[in-house]
Parts: sequence; structure tokens; C-alpha cells
Amino acid sequence: MSEHMLVHLNVVRPIGPFSADHPNAQYFFGLLPLVFAQAKLDGDMFWHNHGARSPDGRYLEMTDILAQRTHATEDNLHIMTMAGWRDLAEMQRFAYREPLHAEGIRKLKGWVDRSEGATLALWWVPRGERVSPEEAWDRLGRLRRNGVSPDAFSLRQRFPAPG
Repeated sequence: MSEHMLVHLNVVRPIGPFSADHPNAQYFFGLLPLVFAQAKLDGDMFWHNHGARSPDGRYLEMTDILAQRTHATEDNLHIMTMAGWRDLAEMQRFAYREPLHAEGIRKLKGWVDRSEGATLALWWVPRGERVSPEEAWDRLGRLRRNGVSPDAFSLRQRFPAPG
């Protein structure tokens, strides 16, 4: 077993002003606990964290996001899901073959603004390490600015675990 685990950060930036009352938001937040409960049952995910980054750079907990009824600025919340995985194969299996997750991706495809670049960043950390939202956001920023590297990579261009 590897001494490292794969971390993923996935960012969903909804198109249009964010409201927790929007049908897509309600679907997403209703699906989220079901999808990650399944991943935990499979035993390949070590931890997960959900939250958001507000336009002013603050990090919000799930309860803060669900309290948002309207977000009036042109810049929108970046909803963040993050998890630590046994390896890349298990994360990919979950992301693309887990029926609930695959259905969610298809259903919400038109709700996600991809104009800022990459929405998924992957990297390796020592097994058992927890990653802060700030560090995860920084990794996504590195991927967007510098392209793929062992510090932040994509599913198309991957790097093996260290060692």
C-alpha cells in the first residue's frame, strides 16, 4: 500500500447568481451526501470536505452556502468538494462509473461555468494528511496559471505517487 494518497479538488461555479433555492443547487446539495456516503462505503476514500470560496476570498462551510438565497455580484461562489483517495484508479472509478455521481455530472453540466479554466486539480500528499481549503484553492490556481505539474495535475495529464 502506498504511503501517499491522491487529493482531488473539484470546483463548481454556477452560471448566474447563486441561490440555494435554485433547482440545480437543491439537486446538487441533495445528491452530495449520497454520493460521498457511497464512496466511503466502497472504502477507497479516506476523507472528504465540502464548502465554498466567496468572491472576497472567504471560505464558507456548507451551512453558510445553504443560507445563501441570492448572490448579487457578477462574481459567484466557487463550490468546492475535496477528498483524499487510496489511488487514482479508485477516484476515477468513483467519478465516472459510480451511477449517482455520473448522473449528477450529466444533469448539472450546463449549470457549471468553466470560463476560469480547470475545475479539477489532483495532487499527492502523505497518507492521512488533511488539506485545507486554502491549500486546495492554491493548487487549483497553480494548475490554471502554470499547467500540469506534480504539484497540481489533471486527469488527462497525471503524475504517479511519489516514491
